[in-house]
Amino acid sequence: MLCWLSATQARPRTVLFLDRDGVINRDRPDYVKNWQEFQFYPDALEALAWLRENDCGVILISNQSGLNRGIIDPNRFWDLHHRMVAYVRLMGGEVLAAFYCPHRPDENCRCRKPSPEMILLAGRLYDISPAERYFIGDRRSDILAAKRAGCRAVLLERPEEDPGGPTEAQDDLCRPDLRCATLLDAVFAVRDEFAPKAAGSEA
Repeated sequence: MLCWLSATQARPRTVLFLDRDGVINRDRPDYVKNWQEFQFYPDALEALAWLRENDCGVILISNQSGLNRGIIDPNRFWDLHHRMVAYVRLMGGEVLAAFYCPHRPDENCRCRKPSPEMILLAGRLYDISPAERYFIGDRRSDILAAKRAGCRAVLLERPEEDPGGPTEAQDDLCRPDLRCATLLDAVFAVRDEFAPKAAGSEA
């Protein structure tokens, strides 16, 4: 597992878990290999800025098997990551931390989604209670990882793109709690769902 922790952002009031490819940026069938291939969704930059303004931290949870497949150069991977974080900050957002699994599926590691390990580790590190955990992703593996970690699962189904796998639930464990078309929609849906709980806890 590869971890990156921001040295600039203090622990925010709340935290949201996000997948990266297909959520913040456009995914590619041949992997996002460098900064030149990285394309932000405009709604994602708007969503990240809104989250920072509202004291909500963002933790990325992402499979990046292209690293151990030899498709993604490690130096270019980290260059992409740091450029991404810098641009998010330039546009008013922030990334609190990132957890990446570099392993191939055949390596049978503990961290690759649908394993919940990366989410659980981040939750322990930042003291995020299960009741506060929301995970936004675009694949079945994201939903499974979220459910296994005790998160509310939000599935992005961008209408203009193939979400990269079956999205119809086969059982309760695969069924998302919310379905949204963009990250901005998902952020507002989480806000609307979480706000009544937060208000009730203060009563």
